[in-house]
Amino acid sequence: MNDKTKIFTIYAVVALISALIMATAFYIRGHQVKPEVTPYYSKTSELEPLLTLEKDITLTNQDGEEVKISDLKGKVWAFAQFYAACPMCAVNNEQGLKTLYNKFKDHPDFQVVCITVDPAKDKVAEMKSYAEALGADSSDWWFLTGDPETLKTYMVDEMKYDPIQERKDPQEAAEKGALAHNMSIAVYNRNLSMVGRRDLFHARQDGDAVYEETEKALHQMVDAVLKQEK
Repeated sequence: MNDKTKIFTIYAVVALISALIMATAFYIRGHQVKPEVTPYYSKTSELEPLLTLEKDITLTNQDGEEVKISDLKGKVWAFAQFYAACPMCAVNNEQGLKTLYNKFKDHPDFQVVCITVDPAKDKVAEMKSYAEALGADSSDWWFLTGDPETLKTYMVDEMKYDPIQERKDPQEAAEKGALAHNMSIAVYNRNLSMVGRRDLFHARQDGDAVYEETEKALHQMVDAVLKQEK
């Protein structure tokens, strides 16, 4: 092989490698989660209610005070099921809910509400300890407990959550908690109507990009509902 042939071969190999690198880059770019250019909702229309809480319920917050769901009328509130012994709730509340709370807590119309799915074990003392660990003020972040049967019926019949399931596998129960429940964060408007849910916990399992987009959608939803007229 003469010098001219060697040079031609080297250039050809370099060109082939460059083409492969560019093709790979375009493939990866095409399969990435793309940044949200426009909001998922229309800025010129109201978010349509998915359900409205018609019946009321009296529960007890972390200060031992009786409160009602109807007390939230006029507020925009984020809601999540939880229980104190749930390791997944600890992650969801510390990351997703606390970030949401810190962003909107200075707005006078915003509230966060967490209702335990294990009220037989989660009494006021447990609620108080949990709230303090998260830096939650009872004036705008409630941790609620109540009568087990009444609570179970309300969350299934009125809030339309699936019934709580007990995990049978000991290893799974140890890793994820004894009770399986919905991990999403729901947003309610001032008329006690739910306008959407976003599951940050499971979005995190799909990677940082998916989590960031899901969190952005949740925050945009809260912001949009807060801007709606009373």
